[in-house]
Amino acid sequence: MSVGGTAEPALPSEALGAAPRYLGLDWFDWVCLGLLTLLSMVVLAPLLLKGRMLSGADGLFPPDQMQYLTWIREAGDHWLIGNEFDMRADHRVFLHPGFLLSGLVHRWLGASLAVSFIAVWKPLAVAVAFIGCLKYTRRLLPAGWPARTGLVIALFVVMPWSGLAKTTGWGGAPGQYQLDFISGELWTVQTLLGYMMTAVAVFALPLVLLGVERARDGGHRWLLVACAAGGAWVMWLQPWQGAELILIIVGVELWRRARAKEPIAWRLIPVLVVSGLPAVYYAILSATDSSWELAGKANAAGAQALWDWPLWMVAITLLPFLIPAALGLGRRANDWQQVAVRAWPFAVLVVFFQPFGTFPYHSVQGLTLPLGILAVQGLTVNRPKWVARPHWIWVVPVLAVFIIPGTAHKVRLVRDNIHNVAYPYYIFAGEERALSWLEHDERPGAVLASSYGGLLVAPYAGREVYLGPFSWTPSWDLRARVTGAFFGDDLQPKYAQRFVKSTGARYVFQECQGRVEPPSSLLRELGPLVQSVHSFGCARVYVLKPTGRSDRVSARVGKPIVR
Repeated sequence: MSVGGTAEPALPSEALGAAPRYLGLDWFDWVCLGLLTLLSMVVLAPLLLKGRMLSGADGLFPPDQMQYLTWIREAGDHWLIGNEFDMRADHRVFLHPGFLLSGLVHRWLGASLAVSFIAVWKPLAVAVAFIGCLKYTRRLLPAGWPARTGLVIALFVVMPWSGLAKTTGWGGAPGQYQLDFISGELWTVQTLLGYMMTAVAVFALPLVLLGVERARDGGHRWLLVACAAGGAWVMWLQPWQGAELILIIVGVELWRRARAKEPIAWRLIPVLVVSGLPAVYYAILSATDSSWELAGKANAAGAQALWDWPLWMVAITLLPFLIPAALGLGRRANDWQQVAVRAWPFAVLVVFFQPFGTFPYHSVQGLTLPLGILAVQGLTVNRPKWVARPHWIWVVPVLAVFIIPGTAHKVRLVRDNIHNVAYPYYIFAGEERALSWLEHDERPGAVLASSYGGLLVAPYAGREVYLGPFSWTPSWDLRARVTGAFFGDDLQPKYAQRFVKSTGARYVFQECQGRVEPPSSLLRELGPLVQSVHSFGCARVYVLKPTGRSDRVSARVGKPIVR
């Protein structure tokens, strides 16, 4: 069976004699949805099999999810979110609809933090990612195998180069990290692994574009309202894609005006304005709040040593899309959405290289959808005469090469993270009791914990912590080095005690991190600073004697709200 199409507009699948559909999906759609659902569980499923309490970490980089859980707790308790990792007085300024929704589920329905995050967002993320890609590929590609091929590319393709580099040792750790970084940002499944709100925003973008196409040509007023709300939702949850949405709409209108003398749809102005409001809010936060200013600097392009995307690495990652996509780009697009899908990659470039905002690498998320559509068009609908019609005999193996090895590599990374106890995917029984004790203790005060334990303290004890995610921790490098030396028993007692006093912490939390019993050297290091010790199996909490500095910090940070 050929996967080729004709130059005619896309036809409904029924017109081609397709198999009957259930809920609008044919057998192939259901297979894709099932595979996407399974892949969204590659982190959670092996964790569930252990029978331990889950922390809520559900991705390749759990510090992000632990930060989200902290924000969920903050939103549930206060509506607005502050920074629990700076040891300063609480200054809550961040309103986020996604974390607020999960926070209310946690606070008022009594769901655990993990459930309020994963159970609320993962099913929604899978549904929106699938529907967004399905609707957009059906709109722009001929029904049948061209549309199916575009759907597979958008949902599953992850370039194999990072896995190949890991297997061969090529490029060393930095090169392998960079290739993993690039391929991961482009991989749809990664947004479903702990970044579900990202997935909801990224793949709401094509749905908003479809709505705008209908609304601009005289659609009902409610559709304009829905598009405006959808644009604001995208911008609030994922500003990079929100900016791309605005650029695409503006670019299409201007292009059609210049090229085809089409009148500009001024009725879309409210959609653009409402979609841009969250960006104004974020800009104000970054300009007026010290924590947001810190996060902006920590997440700026190139702020970390390995945050570098060499052009040749980006090229080998994207060339399999770009070459066939380029075949069809020269053909004139005749309708609004065909222009939009061509404008999308250029909008990504603008957002990636513009000098404002932070972490431009997120701008490429969702890019496999427009590039996949353009690639299929380049080989089918807009296929030059000198290009052979694609056939399943070579299309299927090519797609397999661009899906299976890369997916297997990403799954291995997850397995290694869990096996090495590199991050708190679980909360061990002793840690659970220790964190509960910290939460319920009546005394105010902050906590000193390792980089591992600190990720648990803020969400599960509700207390300020000295060392947390690097984006929100002042002087993170210095704090991480000294804290690591302290918990690693690399400081002499007098220096350890001087360091602990300088933090202003009232408690020291020692996690299990897979150990049956923690080492006892910490008590020796703390020496006369210790007021009492509370053991919880493999975890311990050391209550420190008050000092002038710890009293000042305690007065600023207070005590947690207890459930």
